[in-house]
Amino acid sequence: MTLLTAFNGCRSDKEATAEIQAVSSPETIHQETPEQNHTVLSIKKQPFSFVIRTGGRILVDSKDIKVVTAKSPGIVKFSDHFLFPGVRAAKGQKLFTLSGEQLSEDNAELKFMQVKADLEKTTANYERAKLLITDRIITEENFLEAKNEYEKMLNEFNNLNSTSDASGTVINSPDNGYIREIYVTEGQKVSAGQSLASIVMDHNLVLKADLSPDLLNVLPWIEKANFTVGYSKRLFKTEELNGKKISFGKSTGENSFYIPVYFRMNFDPSLIEGTFAEIYLIGMEIPDAIVVPNSALMEEYGKLYVFVEDEDGDFLKRYIKTGNNDGEFTEVTDGLSENETIVATGAYNIKLSQMTGSAPAHTHNH
Repeated sequence: MTLLTAFNGCRSDKEATAEIQAVSSPETIHQETPEQNHTVLSIKKQPFSFVIRTGGRILVDSKDIKVVTAKSPGIVKFSDHFLFPGVRAAKGQKLFTLSGEQLSEDNAELKFMQVKADLEKTTANYERAKLLITDRIITEENFLEAKNEYEKMLNEFNNLNSTSDASGTVINSPDNGYIREIYVTEGQKVSAGQSLASIVMDHNLVLKADLSPDLLNVLPWIEKANFTVGYSKRLFKTEELNGKKISFGKSTGENSFYIPVYFRMNFDPSLIEGTFAEIYLIGMEIPDAIVVPNSALMEEYGKLYVFVEDEDGDFLKRYIKTGNNDGEFTEVTDGLSENETIVATGAYNIKLSQMTGSAPAHTHNH
């Protein structure tokens, strides 16, 4: 099974400072050398989880997007001059008003006035029918007809009255969140049921990772992910955000050659919907693996090597074969054994000292 290979092998001292936290921390012993320009560590076998490095996006859970629709026809009036995407909205907050503005048709205010007048008429008829049925002046059928007309008009009036004020039909925010998108402009005529805006609730986010189809067979072993975004130095972890893998695609999309993998996680205000993320999909744990920090890896003609300390304290170049990595550490599949000592950081200094013809770097005096 072919998985992601190591990151770029040639690392300088500055690159040795990891920008993200390790997924698994090797149980190694770091030692400062007398020269203070490199460190060494003793290799120990340990559990290690493979990681697939890929890209993706931060999305909103579809259940947490509510579309605000027009309850009646009318002309759109914004309730605030600062009504833009990204603005916070409280539940019940007034967002828009739909005004009839003397429209000859689809006039919400005129309809409200007509319904109110009809309610007054049916109320009077119903009250009179209650008196007449007592004296059996009208039939039971006539009484029920008057009652039915009254109840229908009352329900219609209550429905209009709950969403209207003196200026027209009021459109409120359905929940706490922020405005995701606005679909209308001031003065636009809309019809009943037309979308006006969408509100994103602060409940859940979705991490979408794009995976190459040739890695489809490892998807069942992936249950969590770490990721970074360009506007933050923080390493986000799905397990810390109560995240869970919810699905993965069985086919690629129309505009993509990748298979999507989705994780649902808790809302985090420091994450912006729609932004791109660098994602580390964390897979099955290997119980006894030999791993080295990425800062120890050097590259020569496309081959990776490390500096291994021999019994005399000299550092010798050793070519190795690598497997997977977790963003900070890389699995070594061939070339290193347990209990060997390698240069962990400052390998480039060792290389320079050997290139200049100076005495071979070592960790003790002879």
